[in-house]
Amino acid sequence: MVSIPLGLRILLIVGALIALIFVIYSSVKARMNVRYAILWITWGLFILLVGIFPDIAYVLSQLVGFVNVTNFIFLVMIALLFFFNYYMYMRSSHMAQEIKQLNYEVAVLKQERDQKKEEK
Repeated sequence: MVSIPLGLRILLIVGALIALIFVIYSSVKARMNVRYAILWITWGLFILLVGIFPDIAYVLSQLVGFVNVTNFIFLVMIALLFFFNYYMYMRSSHMAQEIKQLNYEVAVLKQERDQKKEEK
């Protein structure tokens, strides 16, 4: 159904494999949180799967009602990037709140320490 020239298909598969190997290597080397590593590895596997079997994207685009497979792929990738970005924003916001709380606790502990020093 989807006609991709052999050279381009090989390039897509090799590119997806290189990206997947890079993600796995970086995840292990940087000791990335398992949750994030699984997320990125799953995305890499999905891209590799679509590179090997482009008809998957065609069938999914037809099910949803897209005329052009490229538009479907762009929409899916933009949506995934939006959700990744939103999730990271939520995590960042949560971490900022935790940092404020930790700063407050450290300030209280320093004040208690200073008071104990003055008492002695």
